[in-house]
Amino acid sequence: MSREIPLDGDNCKIFCNCLELKGICKSFAGVSVLKQISFALEKPQVVALLGPNGVGKSTLMKVISGFLPADAGEIWLNGVETGKSPELARRALGYLPENAPSHNGFRVCEALAFTAAAQGLHGPAAREAVEAVLAECSLESVRDRIVDQLSKGYRRRLGLAQALIHRPRLLLLDEPTDGLDPVQKASARKLLKQLGERHAVLVSTHLLEEVPVVCDRVLMLKGGRIVYDGEVPGDLEARFWEE
Repeated sequence: MSREIPLDGDNCKIFCNCLELKGICKSFAGVSVLKQISFALEKPQVVALLGPNGVGKSTLMKVISGFLPADAGEIWLNGVETGKSPELARRALGYLPENAPSHNGFRVCEALAFTAAAQGLHGPAAREAVEAVLAECSLESVRDRIVDQLSKGYRRRLGLAQALIHRPRLLLLDEPTDGLDPVQKASARKLLKQLGERHAVLVSTHLLEEVPVVCDRVLMLKGGRIVYDGEVPGDLEARFWEE
């Protein structure tokens, strides 16, 4: 299993897989939800985490991000085991939950500045990071709007910008286009495709139509296990509904 090796105590690294899971298990009230989940993300690409609603996709996202502890198994982010060095490991991670908390009362630029500070960015570096994600996520026209006045599409873009602001190697995006109108979905999918050129992006979704358009690889979750891991199959819909 590859690892990241610090060089002389500075911030230079020899990079390896940005995400590795080995034997991840999770249960609730004695009911097993995740069973021996193992896979790795090794390069920039968009990977779909597929499965019907309730199959455990959001649970897996929360376990990877550290919002929920795994019952068993190992998670490595950028070569660092999350159980041993959680804060260091999660520097490589940006996470957009399905129901991301919003900063009501903040202006968009203020919410991004707050997130930048929370990620350890200050001064010119923070300002540059805010301006970069405003442009990348097409938020410049609403930079001074109050967050709770935004449409759902702009709220999701803001959540994505917050996940992206510290330039993580890995992005976890839980249902990023769910509930958006057709125009907003098309714009969001274009952005996801672009992000996959520079980041490893794990996208949880149940919207099969967007997978061939956006994704390079599919992980299919059923019965708490990964039952398919590979390129987008031609019979995607049949595999999705297969018992």
